Amino acid sequence: MVRVITIMDDVYVELNRLKKAKGMSFSEVIRFLLHEKQENERQLKVFAGTISNEDLDKRMIMKMTGKVF
Repeated sequence: MVRVITIMDDVYVELNRLKKAKGMSFSEVIRFLLHEKQENERQLKVFAGTISNEDLDKRMIMKMTGKVF
């Protein structure tokens, strides 16, 4: 099935650039980007909760004061 969509010119330029660089169709580029986004979200979820609140507090203090603990 084929669908017609409307996109802004700058989005078209980026999609076309990726299309040419990867040798894909527009549909393949869009599918690739969607899957890449989902994979990135999955990878981020692996790290969720791995940094303790104490470490976060130390990092914030270091950022604000420049002091190292």
